[in-house]
Amino acid sequence: MRATPADVVAIFPTSVDVIPYLMTASTLVDVYLGASGLSVALLFEIERWLTAHLVALAHGSGGGVTQRKIGDTSISYGQAQLGTGLASTRFGQTVLALDPTGELGNVGAKRALLKVD
Repeated sequence: MRATPADVVAIFPTSVDVIPYLMTASTLVDVYLGASGLSVALLFEIERWLTAHLVALAHGSGGGVTQRKIGDTSISYGQAQLGTGLASTRFGQTVLALDPTGELGNVGAKRALLKVD
């Protein structure tokens, strides 16, 4: 793992134990980007933003405040849109922006096989 729980909480304040999500994100980054030649610094950033994305998905939050109200205090959080992959949270959108290979955007995508006789 390149990132620590504190690194993740710095971008997505939460009381959730992020370690299981961090382990998953680290594995995905290793498998899909490990041999890509990307810098350790960039892999670190991708790993921590991917972790935040996974936490947001698992705990029903898109990770961003979508509405505020000052009088009588009210706040609403955006919901992740399942089925839209990394684009479903602001954290996943950041992963897409950070990954110059495009590999993580294709994880889990259905692949087609065309056979010509």
